[in-house]
Amino acid sequence: MKLCSLVLIILTLGATAMAFVVPVSNEKIARTTLSSSSSKWDNLIDEDEDEDEDEMSLLSEHFVAPEMQYNPRNVGRQNRNFVDIRTAGGTEVTNDLYVRQRKYNVFWFEGKIARVDGVSVQACVARQYPLIAQHAANLRPLEMYPHHDQKFEFWAAPGDSEMEVAYNRPVLQMTKIVIDDDLAESCMEVRTLMIGFQGEMYEGGEEGFHTWRDEDGYAVKPEVKGPDTGEQEISDDLMKKMEGMDAQKLWEEQERRAGRSPTDD
Repeated sequence: MKLCSLVLIILTLGATAMAFVVPVSNEKIARTTLSSSSSKWDNLIDEDEDEDEDEMSLLSEHFVAPEMQYNPRNVGRQNRNFVDIRTAGGTEVTNDLYVRQRKYNVFWFEGKIARVDGVSVQACVARQYPLIAQHAANLRPLEMYPHHDQKFEFWAAPGDSEMEVAYNRPVLQMTKIVIDDDLAESCMEVRTLMIGFQGEMYEGGEEGFHTWRDEDGYAVKPEVKGPDTGEQEISDDLMKKMEGMDAQKLWEEQERRAGRSPTDD
């Protein structure tokens, strides 16, 4: 998804976002870049933040750290951080991020996170929570925004695992992100250049990728397989149709191709 589209969505939904984010003045923000050093994480150069902020919990109803407020500069910086960290560390330092629709087992794909060695997945999400949560509310306004004043439930999957998620692979388990007060406080020590977030964006009327998961993070729907052999079978035609298709529609399409009538379990 293109960053310019992301900025456009932010500006379009600015009035809505202000209901979620406390405004702030005069913060010093620039970008994180890679130098020519040969060390993996030493390549990350911090050019951005003046961290003189109050040490308050990010879960506070009245405080959002300026560097994590949802605005074009912060969103753009964290997106660049994601690219830089992924470039240095590969897929292993990334995770796909999903937000659970309240009271349902529907998990919406929201984007990707990245962190340097020594930063946990939980801390990565906790430190960026205000920005990530606002993006979820803007991305899914009908499902998520009505609950923007409550904690969102985020789940992490391995980096670049969308295919496995879409095909309901039974071995793939998502991990619930639990942010308690201790983590909310300790994560504030993580500098912004050590973490990144690349938010999902919809183009061309996409419905949005989502999946059904149980309380342990495993797929609820049956695994998508070939019609006769029981082995994994993915046709080129089905691959083309997969982009923007949610897991339920993907499974129904596979059932139709197998000559079976899809049912909603």
